[in-house]
Amino acid sequence: MRILRKIAIPAVFCALLTPAAAAETDILFVLDGSGSMWGQVGGTAKIETAKATLTKLVREASPDARIGLMTYGTTSKESCTDVALLNPVGAPRADVERSISDLTPLGKTPIDLSLTMGIDALAKTEPADVQKALVLVSDGIETCDGDPCSVADLAMSAGVAMKVHVVGFNVDAQARSQLECIADAGGGRYFDAANPAGFQEAMASVIQVAQAEPAAEPKAEPAGPTTKEFFRDDFDGSELSEDWSVIGADPDAFLVEDGALLMLSTRASGFEDDEPQNLVMFARPLPKGDWDAELTFTGEYATNSDRLIIGLRKDEGNFISANYYSLATATGCIKTELALTKMAKGAAEHERRLYRSNDGQCYAQKPLGAEAWEQVVAEHLEQPVKLTISKRGRAYTAKVEMLGLLDPDGNPYVVETDKFTSLRSPGELGFTIDRIQRSNVNGEVLFMIDSFVINKVE
Repeated sequence: MRILRKIAIPAVFCALLTPAAAAETDILFVLDGSGSMWGQVGGTAKIETAKATLTKLVREASPDARIGLMTYGTTSKESCTDVALLNPVGAPRADVERSISDLTPLGKTPIDLSLTMGIDALAKTEPADVQKALVLVSDGIETCDGDPCSVADLAMSAGVAMKVHVVGFNVDAQARSQLECIADAGGGRYFDAANPAGFQEAMASVIQVAQAEPAAEPKAEPAGPTTKEFFRDDFDGSELSEDWSVIGADPDAFLVEDGALLMLSTRASGFEDDEPQNLVMFARPLPKGDWDAELTFTGEYATNSDRLIIGLRKDEGNFISANYYSLATATGCIKTELALTKMAKGAAEHERRLYRSNDGQCYAQKPLGAEAWEQVVAEHLEQPVKLTISKRGRAYTAKVEMLGLLDPDGNPYVVETDKFTSLRSPGELGFTIDRIQRSNVNGEVLFMIDSFVINKVE
């Protein structure tokens, strides 16, 4: 048996183990036992972090939780049926802890089969009127030709109150997309963890969500607006599609590969530039009425002057744009910031909102407080950020969210601006990247655009 290193568990993890309003809940953990869990993150094998974190969670979780454990990939290198229910829900916690300790990663990742078996086991667990949660912990994608996203939907029709939550541990963009789909189809939430500390926080958050008191049935109210996907580009080809045109094209500074649009810049060249570089314009008509346009991306944030821009542009003197950028000030504050900019006949107005910072004194508003800037940079390279510009009537707003990042209350951390109005359309929809400062900044700005989506609001 392998001897695991002792993993330090942050105090915040312990504080989150018992939710303020914990409901009686049956929780089945499906822990990844595939061979890739021996991979190291932060100098520690992922399986070591997972075992230490889950053991402490099982030991200290609320007594209102009945816990079970399932795993896959621990007995065969090649089998796609290697799924085992080690401890049924309600087993003594000491037995669950022993099963965690004895688990040795080895084989494949049959998520489809593990979800099928896990959902079936939870649906049959008595009493049937207790809320149930399946929590999948995985470091990768399905490797047995299954369709786990479709299987997760079974949780919503199992005849009991069940949700599927997912924790992705150090996953790539393709795996993250599949794991997010599983959580969405299963009516649950996805938590992304790039490193051991992030994994511990994600596990603390998922147990909170799984045990949360069910929301009271809302009173019937008139139906509000709904959204429907109008356009999506996941950049799966080897070049930009005919849906795009590029102003100031520099082929050496952008590339489509591996399901992403890679963009590079070494200059200030935003919407306000009279000769912008690699301004990517949407070449199709926008939907009539209200809409949201969103870019999902990761970036290096190496220059403290990195900026991504999406919006409507007529020319350098007339546009409305959502901007997400990093910036270092003369006082030593380094921050990322969301801004909505309205440029009309060369006169600019700005709506700015702090997002993350190394210094709580950057602004009076400090939602997350001071953070280690190296950690902020590392998370921007691993965790996708979604930048959105929204049109409602003649009003425009901007919004930013790092997917998987939670606020102090355990909710997705989202920042949004106030609105600007424009009587006429400010131009055509497009996006670009640049270095926001024109002097005293060196280095390259590099962004990986994972997707561009337009949702019509009805």
